[in-house]
Amino acid sequence: MTVLYADTSAVVRAFMPDEPEHDELAKLLLDNEDLVITSELTRVEFASAMARARNSGRFLYAKEAIRLFDQEVTSSGSLSVVPLEPRVVMPAAWRLVSDNYTLRALDAIHLAVAMHDTSRLARGRRVAMVTRDHRQAEAAKANGMEVL
Repeated sequence: MTVLYADTSAVVRAFMPDEPEHDELAKLLLDNEDLVITSELTRVEFASAMARARNSGRFLYAKEAIRLFDQEVTSSGSLSVVPLEPRVVMPAAWRLVSDNYTLRALDAIHLAVAMHDTSRLARGRRVAMVTRDHRQAEAAKANGMEVL
């Protein structure tokens, strides 16, 4: 069994029907047997993305989507939230951006979480990165991760 680490770019697409790859990501992240992990950062980024979509008139059900997201990250939902461990994650994220990967700060933090903070929940299983950010995917691959 593979453990999936879902970046916010993938999670948002799983919840928004008009996003490219919505059906594929909804099935992969919300309706499968694999353990799906994301960072607590995703909760804030997800709410921000929903607010932007609502304010632009693109998505009128932002509050409902946030409520559904919160249900998914409960103990009975399909997403597990890993708490941020700054002492481990920040040096790892710094290394990623200083090693010439052209990552935005939060993308580097998510990748660092996937590489380091998921071990407790993964229990030795392989962790695959689920992202729709090209630069983050390339950095994950360069660091030995499978990318879906």
